[in-house]
Amino acid sequence: MKKIILTGINLFFLFSVLAQSSISITSSSMPSSGDTIRYSNANSNGIDYSSTGVNYYWDFSNLISVNQDIYQYKSASQTPYAFYFIGSNKYGLKVADSIGAANFKFFDVYNFYQKTTSVFKTEGTGFKYNGIPLAAYYSDDDELYQFPLNYLDRDSSTYAYSISLGATASYSQRGYRINEVDGWGYIKTPYDSLPCLRLVSTSYGQDSINFNGFPFSFPNVQSSYKWLSTSEKIPVLEINGQYQNNNFNPTQVRFRDRYQSVIGLNEWNNNFELSLFPNPSKDELNLKFSSPLKGLLKIIDVNGKSVFNEEVKNEFSKTIHLNQFSEGIYKLCFIQLDGKIITKSFIVLDK
Repeated sequence: MKKIILTGINLFFLFSVLAQSSISITSSSMPSSGDTIRYSNANSNGIDYSSTGVNYYWDFSNLISVNQDIYQYKSASQTPYAFYFIGSNKYGLKVADSIGAANFKFFDVYNFYQKTTSVFKTEGTGFKYNGIPLAAYYSDDDELYQFPLNYLDRDSSTYAYSISLGATASYSQRGYRINEVDGWGYIKTPYDSLPCLRLVSTSYGQDSINFNGFPFSFPNVQSSYKWLSTSEKIPVLEINGQYQNNNFNPTQVRFRDRYQSVIGLNEWNNNFELSLFPNPSKDELNLKFSSPLKGLLKIIDVNGKSVFNEEVKNEFSKTIHLNQFSEGIYKLCFIQLDGKIITKSFIVLDK
């Protein structure tokens, strides 16, 4: 009996140690060709990106999806740039319909990746310029992750690539990336609660443009805070931004998610109506509910930034004063307790 009790105690401590141990990220945790993964974008207001530690618990369960999209990792042969990126272990991800402006406008922009047991890296970019499919290769690949990734790992790598746009223009970037795993524990998001590593990845780049023989360059320092799991293929949560005057300015928040219904008024239940008046307005916006539902009111500007948050508790009407709102178009979202979202746009006039 005594031996059985000791064995039970030993097992208890063994499981306790295992439960509190850090995970390790390998190449098997990265996306592969054919993976389709849904994510949500959220606003960055008030988000805590700095807290971290050992066996830490990050609670981001209050994130609200502003919109959703899907990562579709395609083999290079299924993209418009198959001629440029040849190989079974190379695959592309469309990152933008268009980027740039004026003489530097590119369409159907793909990043191309390669995954090995030791590294996950960006090899190049495919894009259409003046309707012609082109590609820019990294002369020094950008190593996004080096494996295995464990707590307290720190690595650095360099990268360089250039894009030639004929005889009149070119663009290039070179720099270095520092990755540091500064925490581990559990993260909770609206999607799930998962064991994770917290990785801070910062790229220190120098962008150079040469147009009609006039070169100029500027620094480009970007950072990402990523919570990585062994199962989701993309970060459970990713906060991206730039450094300005040595201060990090978060510009994008994405989290792994499942499908969420974001529906318009005409697609919602027939027993509920929301009226906004006057619209447009410059002083105040009046809301009238057909039934007293509970939920959260959010107002989002054209940049996806949340500029108003207020709880609704069985109210039939509400007035929102617009004196702090600048001229423009806004989206009002009413988020019911069951997760359903109803949206309607309104215009704020110049005061």
